Amino acid sequence: MGHDPTTTRTGPWRILVLDRSPDDPKWLVATIAPGDVRAVTDFKFVRPDVDDVTAVWAASAAGVRRPAFTRLPHPEVWRIDEQPG
Repeated sequence: MGHDPTTTRTGPWRILVLDRSPDDPKWLVATIAPGDVRAVTDFKFVRPDVDDVTAVWAASAAGVRRPAFTRLPHPEVWRIDEQPG
C-alpha cells in the first residue's frame, strides 16, 4: 500500500508529533494501524475532551484497564508520506 495523501488513507499511517511540553519537549514518531482510527462524530471545536465511548475504545486499543488521559499542550502533528517520484 502506498502513502499517497490523495488516497483514502486506510493506513497504516506514520505520524510525526511535536509535543511542546514546557518541562519535556520532544518529537515522537508513531505508526497508526487502521484499527487504531475511530471516526469523530461529536467534536467540540472549542475544547475537545475525551468522551466515555472514546475512553473505553482507547483503553481497549492500548491494553489499559484504567486509562488516564493527559492533554498535551499545543501538540502539532504531521502525517509522514512518501514523496512521489
